[in-house]
Amino acid sequence: MTESPSEPLQPLPPGSGPDQNSQPDRPDAEPDPDDLKMGSESTRDPMEVVASQFLEELREGHRPSVDNYVVQYPALEQEIRELLPMMLALEDVKVRQELDSVRQPLPEQLDIQQLGEFKILREIGRGGMGIVFEGVQEKIGRHVAIKLLPWRFPSRSRWRKQFVREAQLAARLKHPNIVTVYAYGEENGHCYYAMQLIEGVGLDRLIQRLRQGRGIVAVDEILEEFRQQGSSDAVTDTGFSNRVLRRGAWHQFAKIAAQVASAVRYAHQQGTLHRDIKPANIMLDTRGALRITDFGLATAREHAISSHEALAGTLRYMAPEQFEGRFDERSDIYAFGVTLYELCTLVPAFDAASRDELIRNIRSGNRRPPRQVEPSLPRPLARIITRCTALRPQDRYQKIGEVLDDLTRFLTGRPLQGQRAGIWRWLWPFGN
Repeated sequence: MTESPSEPLQPLPPGSGPDQNSQPDRPDAEPDPDDLKMGSESTRDPMEVVASQFLEELREGHRPSVDNYVVQYPALEQEIRELLPMMLALEDVKVRQELDSVRQPLPEQLDIQQLGEFKILREIGRGGMGIVFEGVQEKIGRHVAIKLLPWRFPSRSRWRKQFVREAQLAARLKHPNIVTVYAYGEENGHCYYAMQLIEGVGLDRLIQRLRQGRGIVAVDEILEEFRQQGSSDAVTDTGFSNRVLRRGAWHQFAKIAAQVASAVRYAHQQGTLHRDIKPANIMLDTRGALRITDFGLATAREHAISSHEALAGTLRYMAPEQFEGRFDERSDIYAFGVTLYELCTLVPAFDAASRDELIRNIRSGNRRPPRQVEPSLPRPLARIITRCTALRPQDRYQKIGEVLDDLTRFLTGRPLQGQRAGIWRWLWPFGN
């Protein structure tokens, strides 16, 4: 039975939502340095003013950058670098305590017949981030995928507000390689998304099949129960030959990666980060078109970070700086690179016997170079992977568009950015 919340969530009307250029992961506005010099703040300690602004942004759901504050207030650099990281850590502890109180695990047997305007047909998957159902939007007969999240947000909590903001951002993303968010709502305090139903298979499943036997995946065979019905406007050129994907099909892998990079570039241009790029969040349909899922779940994903069971499939794709509370476009680029590493080598870039060991390996960059794992991997493609997954963000590609450009260069036989034809082969031993 569906409750009627005090502030009901509604499907996003066309043209509504925040401005496309908004940056949800950065402060809406930098504090005015003049606030430290005049007006009502003149009697306060300057560092107190800065700390108050930082804390306010944290509690509004932003992730303010300590470095941005240093640039804004260089005279306070030492105090900022000492105090603000401690404030961030303390706030994270508080957040985890709050999450323990709102997390409500969904039962194994969940008898839900209706979620808002959507009739539930069947459960199609579940994990630490909730349960996914197949449903139908009864008014228009459209089949959808519905993700029900395992957190109960108080109607006026900051988590609920952040969920609504991110849902609006996700619903604005219109790209042929991004799963479309149609609507969002609430059931007994649990928030949910209604999304485009992709009748396909995750990239993680394809990688698993490529590891087996002869290393050949017949797309029609693996997707037999998910056969696509109807037309699609998504990019479909992945280079499949006779609808077969083979181990070591480097150009096919690069075309797959280019579709992902194109979608991520578009999202970044709209001011939206993904935060969880990994094979399981990349879907391939029977026509060879790729679509990225789970844009707009940053809040739920941050909640899951405090849950050990939710991390098993996510940790190994997280950028090192995420463990310090920092995330920007280059962190998405890192996760993209780790995903491409696994597609090309068929082994995870990072693995370990325990969660703590895995985190240590990621934070130290302790992994094998891709060509040590797969010697036949073309050097330019290995270089793209290596640069994407550099330990320090400043050593990576700075924009996903640069990655897409180098993938295009690889596919067309041209040298990568910053390389002259004929010399890259001499430089590769040092960059790989």
